[in-house]
Amino acid sequence: MLAVCSLLLATAVSMAVVGWLPRPAAPQMRLDQAMQVLRGERAADSVGLRVDMRAQAPVGTGNARLQQLAADGLHHPAGQVSLVWAGSSKPPDVHVIGADGEQSSAGTTAVLKAAQQVLASLPWPPFELAVQQIDGRWRVVSSAYSDLAAWRRQVVLALLGSMLLLAPLAAWAAVRMGRPLRRLADASAHLDLHAQPSLPDDGPREVQMLAVALDASRTRLREQAQQMTRMLAAVAHDLRTPLTGLRLRADFAPPAQAARMVADIERMDTMIEQVLDYARGELQPPQLQKMDLVPLLNDCVQAARLRGIEVAAELPVTLPWQADALLLRRALDNLIDNAGRYAGAVELRAARMDALLQVDIMDRGPGIPAEDRERVLQPFQRSETSRSRATGGTGLGLAVAVNAAHSHGGQLRLLEREGGGLIARLQLRATR
Repeated sequence: MLAVCSLLLATAVSMAVVGWLPRPAAPQMRLDQAMQVLRGERAADSVGLRVDMRAQAPVGTGNARLQQLAADGLHHPAGQVSLVWAGSSKPPDVHVIGADGEQSSAGTTAVLKAAQQVLASLPWPPFELAVQQIDGRWRVVSSAYSDLAAWRRQVVLALLGSMLLLAPLAAWAAVRMGRPLRRLADASAHLDLHAQPSLPDDGPREVQMLAVALDASRTRLREQAQQMTRMLAAVAHDLRTPLTGLRLRADFAPPAQAARMVADIERMDTMIEQVLDYARGELQPPQLQKMDLVPLLNDCVQAARLRGIEVAAELPVTLPWQADALLLRRALDNLIDNAGRYAGAVELRAARMDALLQVDIMDRGPGIPAEDRERVLQPFQRSETSRSRATGGTGLGLAVAVNAAHSHGGQLRLLEREGGGLIARLQLRATR
């Protein structure tokens, strides 16, 4: 509708320019200025005139009295001077009282000369004044006015006026389209598979259709991801049955072989538990509750010490926050275990900064190369240099922490620690 209205308005303005605007009027000329140009007393372009040579005298309607006046001013015989008005222009009707009288006196002559000067200085419709040269050609003075140039100027001005008329409509259309698109873009920037609220679908019909399509795509992707995650969780859960059988058989094996078998079984059981933790984080929406996080962080520290990890904690007295205790506990345990596995000693710090909660798990281990930090945050990804397969694990520990951070509206960042080592920075945003 906006495009059709704009097109109709632009077409109406164009038709008005072509069909109803009057033709630009040509500027008037003065006879005395034309004579000055022919006598070489002033430049033609200084008074809007032009001079050209022609083989024939200009054709048009003339006035004998004005032609005689021009011949006298140019000091040429009347037969060698031509003063005509071409086209639709008509010569002025000039009549000097007393000019044809038989009696003449000095006073009358002075009056006539004054009248001639007045006639020469009056503005007339555009004319052509020509003087015949010795070679028989005619030197013609005419107006430098161009109908085409004047018409173009008038059309350009009219089109500029139409642009001013269309500008408010275009601005209104841009605002009407732009605001809903910006709101949709802002909402899409924070879109994930766990988000439940629908995207804003106000604004023009096209924007509404785009919002509905994005919402439908998110729903389909969420269903596909949940289906694959359920399958992964089912496979991991079913693996526990044969592992239990293998543990029973290990009891009847020789002691040396039994120890190795139990170690492998425990390692596989740990991997299965990590897969199930990742699947729970993907399938279950976060259960955010108001709580003090300091006891939760202390529990994580004490549990890590029982697992043989040296942990030094620097925590505030109290830290109220909206959090899912189970998700956050899984994330912290994984981050502490990773740091302890590769560095031995771990430092934990927590602080609140306005609407952001920041928990740093720091170590002095080999760290992770900068080019691998984004990759190892993905599921089943491990660093090939410092995190060898001999250390165990499935590459899901960091992915579980990433899911927990996203569930709390935050993020997990891996940073290089000054002096060597790695900082796993878990940032959580306050929920409204």
